[in-house]
Amino acid sequence: MGMCAEIIAIGPFTEAVANILDYRPELYAATTEGAIVSRRLFGITEGSTVSRMFAAYLGISDAWDFNQHRIDNSKIDFVGLEEFGRRYDSYADEVEVLESLVRSGFELHFRPQG
Repeated sequence: MGMCAEIIAIGPFTEAVANILDYRPELYAATTEGAIVSRRLFGITEGSTVSRMFAAYLGISDAWDFNQHRIDNSKIDFVGLEEFGRRYDSYADEVEVLESLVRSGFELHFRPQG
């Protein structure tokens, strides 16, 4: 199977992000603006090659270097990620969500498995 990968996004709740979080928007109805919430993204299961390609678009040169797992949002190659989303269309929507969460001040963490 090889390596799988995902992103854990953590950041401040706003009504603007309620529609792109993990749960139905109505479950966030009592959530205070600014409360810290999380979202899991991508869940890549195609294996090591795709997971490493994905990591590279996030600015990570070694997927198993834990020092790089907190993603520097300024190093993300969004153009490359959009191409990744076209090539692996099951992730296209998640690329858009990732862009929105970054714009909303979320911190991203890469999480390899396998």
